[in-house]
Formats: sequence, C-alpha cells, structure tokens
Amino acid sequence: MSTDKQKTRRKLHRVNNVIFALTLLLGVLNVAYLIWQGKAWDEITFRALQYIAMLLILRLPYMLHLRFRIEVPWPLSVFIVIFCFSALILGDGLDLYGKIHWWDKLLHAESGILLSMLALWLIHIIMAENDKYIYFNRYFLVLFLVMFSVGVGAFWEIIEYTYDSLMGTNTQQFMATTTGSIYTADDKPLCGHEALNDTMGDLILDFIGAFLVGVYGFLRHNRLIERYQELVNQANETVSAEAESKA
Repeated sequence: MSTDKQKTRRKLHRVNNVIFALTLLLGVLNVAYLIWQGKAWDEITFRALQYIAMLLILRLPYMLHLRFRIEVPWPLSVFIVIFCFSALILGDGLDLYGKIHWWDKLLHAESGILLSMLALWLIHIIMAENDKYIYFNRYFLVLFLVMFSVGVGAFWEIIEYTYDSLMGTNTQQFMATTTGSIYTADDKPLCGHEALNDTMGDLILDFIGAFLVGVYGFLRHNRLIERYQELVNQANETVSAEAESKA
C-alpha cells in the first residue's frame, strides 16, 4: 500500500472513531431522555436500534478488510457514513423525519447518487480484470447504474413496507398528520392515491439521482476510461515492484 493511501486510511480511521464515539454518546443520551420522558418501549427500542445499526455500519469497512481483504474506496466510504448518519441518527434517532418534512426526500435524492457509486464499485469487485469491458461501453454503463439504483430503491421500499406492517411504524410515511417513523393513535392515515406519494416519490428521486450520475459518466466517459487505465497501470506497477522486492 502506497504512503498516500496509508495516510488517507489513518485519517479516515480517526474520523471513523470520532463518529463512532459521537454516535454512542448520542445513543445513550437519547435513550435515557426517552425513558425519562416516559415514552413507550416500542419507540425507545426503535430509536435504540438506529444507533446500533449506525455503529455496525461504521465497523463494516474494517470487517470487510479483515475477513475478505476488500478495500472500500474512501470516497464511497465517506458518502456511506454521511448518508447513514443523516438517515439513522438524524432522521430516525433524533426524529428529523418528523420535524423536517423534506428530510426523507433529500436523502432519497442522495441515495440515487450513492447507489450509482456503489454499482461502479461492485462492477470492479465482481468483474475484477474483466470490468474494463463494461466500463468501455458507455451505454451499458449508464443503463446499469440507473437500473441498479432503481432496483435497490424498490427493494428498500419492500423492506419499509414489511417493517411498517410488522412493527407498526411509518417509514413509508403513509400518515397524513406526521412524517416521523413513529406515530400515535391520534395520527390519521392518508387515503387513496395520496398514500402512494411517498413510495413513488422516493423511487422517482432514486431514478433522478442515478440518472444524473449516469449522464455525468456518459459525458465524461473518455476521461473516466483514461483514469481507470491509470489506476490499472499503477496497480500493476505496485504488484511488479512487490514481486521484485521478494525475489
């Protein structure tokens, strides 16, 4: 691993530890506050699970590296942490979904971009040295990015629907009187076509985010290919240098 990569990794590790400690502190304080307020245990459990999920996500890159020797690119890692912190901690843990009505839509717009970045990384991981044939075809690349993002977005909506059905939550925001994930008996549900607004709006935003990344990739395709070749050449030079040093 090059010196620059080692420095970047150490910086990311320190930032990750700071966010881990902050998440843990916020989780303890939030749960304690909810207990002091006399909130229902199902709400307390729901909030606590969001903090636990965030702590696991923060440790996921290290588990992938130790178990499978998979290195998550630092831009993708940073984007994932920001997105998950905004969704799990700010959105559900601190209830910004309920306090800011457009918070969910903002995150779904970001998710289209994030999923597109994830799709590119998965191509590289799954296809290995053969991924150049996919990168070279700009039309297939755009199609794959969009279909992957919308597909994962649809699967996420299925998860939300199932979770709401089993746990009595409002993650699909089908209530007319609150956009928070937790609702009370006093809240009223949306009716008819209005009840589909959140789900369809989320999928449309997933599509728009992925489409924008796809358009950027299409227009900058030649430069991206050049950059890809540079990375491949650097990797080959590193492998050759390591082999010579061992000889």
